[in-house]
Amino acid sequence: MDPIRISQLRTRVSLVVCVVDAITSRAPLGNTTTVYLEGTRSKAINKSNGSYIFNDLPPGEYRLKVSNEHYFEEQTLIAVGTDNFIVVVQLKPLPSYPFSSGTGLIRFMLQDAAGAPVRHAGLQATVVSEECACARVMAEQLDKGAEVITLGSFTGVIAAGDTYLLRGRSVQATEELIRIAEVIEHQKRFRLDRKLSATFARGTLLLPVQETRSTERGEAVIAFRGNRIAAFQSELLITYGPNGRHVVKDVQVAEGTTMNLGIIRLN
Repeated sequence: MDPIRISQLRTRVSLVVCVVDAITSRAPLGNTTTVYLEGTRSKAINKSNGSYIFNDLPPGEYRLKVSNEHYFEEQTLIAVGTDNFIVVVQLKPLPSYPFSSGTGLIRFMLQDAAGAPVRHAGLQATVVSEECACARVMAEQLDKGAEVITLGSFTGVIAAGDTYLLRGRSVQATEELIRIAEVIEHQKRFRLDRKLSATFARGTLLLPVQETRSTERGEAVIAFRGNRIAAFQSELLITYGPNGRHVVKDVQVAEGTTMNLGIIRLN
């Protein structure tokens, strides 16, 4: 009998991609999610918890692409080193997404002065009603340059990938847009994707921000989740064109209803 040779293959986890629905913070709808890395033949291994794993990647820079039929495709450049690297990708819903009945929506079309659709305009809607604050800063002072924040007085779950507006309580309040990169301690400590550029006092509010973009046809939808009051005020920022021109609109939103703004003309 020929001897049996046993060999053990060892693989190294290089990259873990966690894909979540930006509205529900859960796994994306359906089973059409694809996760792809340009510049490598390595295929993603789909785990039962909804994450995607790439093994044995050479260190370097890659373009990560994530797509699903119900969402905009997301692309981002990532730098993979020798340690495990985790990235959270929030998929933003297309206008055709099957929103739940209790979701507050803003819908509109973007066109230029000639009536042509404005494609890929950046859309950012901030809930400015203080009653809708998701949390408050708990430290006596949150210093400029900090990248870990401690929060309390939660009214909902804060997840990696979420965007918020930090707003102070004074008359001339300091404001800064932040994005959660990692949940260090559930419902307590969070790492930001970049350091703070200003100092904030205890009690500073964390206001929810929804970000998306317009489609090839200029269609746009913005969805709001889990706000504490039935009707609230939002500030809509539309950024478009090669020079980053912008328009700001105040929009009243109510749970379970759609505010249709019709066609918005951009000069």
